[in-house]
Amino acid sequence: MSSPRTIDATRPFTLQVPAQDRADTRARGRVQAQRQRLPMIKLDKGYAFDGPRGPCTLPDLFGGMRRLLVCHFLLDPSGSPECASCSAAAEEVSNDLLARLRGRDTAFVAVSHAPLAMIEECKARRGWEFPWYSCFGSDFDYDFHVRLDDRYRSGAQSLRSVFQREGARLFHAYSMFAHRAEMLGSWCYWLNLTADDEQQQAPG
Repeated sequence: MSSPRTIDATRPFTLQVPAQDRADTRARGRVQAQRQRLPMIKLDKGYAFDGPRGPCTLPDLFGGMRRLLVCHFLLDPSGSPECASCSAAAEEVSNDLLARLRGRDTAFVAVSHAPLAMIEECKARRGWEFPWYSCFGSDFDYDFHVRLDDRYRSGAQSLRSVFQREGARLFHAYSMFAHRAEMLGSWCYWLNLTADDEQQQAPG
C-alpha cells in the first residue's frame, strides 16, 4: 500500500491521465468530423465477386442497404496462414453487431483476394457466420490499394473500406489501413466511418 506521501507525490501525474484522455477524445471527434466531410468518389467501374450463392457484383453486396462496410480480409491464395490481425477482428463480428448495423441501413461483408473454396474452408473452420466474398481474379483489391502488384501492402492489416449507394450510383467514401482500424470492435465505431447525411452529399 502506498504511503500518503507517495500518493501526494504521484497525484499530479494521476490528474494528467484523465485530462489527456479527454483531449484524445476531442481529437478523435475532430478527425471523425473531417472524415465525414471528405468528398466521396463515384464508382463507374464494375467489380465481380463470388459468394455462396454464386457470382455477384458490388451493388449486390449492399443487400438492399444504403451503406456498405467492407473488411478486406488478407487471405493469401498461395495458402499462407490467414492474417492474425484480420482473424482477431473477425472474432468480434457477431450476429448482434450485424443486426445493429442493418438497423442503421448499413451492411457488412468481408472480401478476400482468394478462391471461394479457401474462404469457405476458413469460415467453417473458425465458425464465422458473417458474409464473406471472393474477389479473386478482379481488380477490387488492387484498385483500393489492398494489394500492390501480386502482393499485399507492406505491413497491411485490418483494412476497411466504406461505400455508399445513392439510387443506382455507387460511391467510395473512405478507407482505413493498418493500426487505425484496430479500434473497430464496436458497431458504433463502424458507423462513425460512414458518411453523415447532413454533412456529406453525393456529388452530382
